[in-house]
Amino acid sequence: MITLMPKQKLVDERGESNSFLITTIIFVILAVGLGIGFGWAYMQMVDYRDNVTSKVDVAVKAAKEDQKKADKAEFTEEYKKPNLTYEGPSESGSVTFNYPKTWAAYVEKSGAGGSELSVYFNPKMVPTLNKGTVYALRVTINNSSYGSVLQSYNNGIQKGLLKAKTVTVGKTDSFSGYEGMRIDGQFGDNINGSVVIFKIRDKTLRLYVDSQDFMTDFDTVLNSLQYES
Repeated sequence: MITLMPKQKLVDERGESNSFLITTIIFVILAVGLGIGFGWAYMQMVDYRDNVTSKVDVAVKAAKEDQKKADKAEFTEEYKKPNLTYEGPSESGSVTFNYPKTWAAYVEKSGAGGSELSVYFNPKMVPTLNKGTVYALRVTINNSSYGSVLQSYNNGIQKGLLKAKTVTVGKTDSFSGYEGMRIDGQFGDNINGSVVIFKIRDKTLRLYVDSQDFMTDFDTVLNSLQYES
């Protein structure tokens, strides 16, 4: 007579053995993971303990450098004050505006007697006049009509190099301000700035800034602009 009981017992023993093996593997994996975690934490602790002074020194040095740059920038802006005032000839509309006292000015054309006016401004000294040279500020008054001057920028606007918008400067409670056209963008290989154009009688006034570095100063010039239209 054949009995099945021993075979059933064998199956149960194998099942118990497999469960024990799986549990052991899981335990080993967890132990290894915890070991790695504790090891990493310990290494971090040792690194912090051994290098905390140097890390603090680096952080302090970086903070001092940032503060030094901020102080220098603030000093540079404050040192420009009080501003100087440019005054143009009455025949060309008596144009006046303020500009930083640290800038030098060079008058190429005086505008006397109603002639054309051309003045260059730049920090410390004005470089030799050249079409591709970057200047902090250029001011011109010429006999070309306002419409023809605006039209001369159409090509750059159509190509997407320049953008134009109407602006009003010098507005006060009792004065509506001077309305003109501002054009921003790439005017040449080295010239990435703005020009603001105004009509003065039968003449056209243009104020240029050739670099983004001087935009804050350019705002000072525009906000102080006055002329006889």
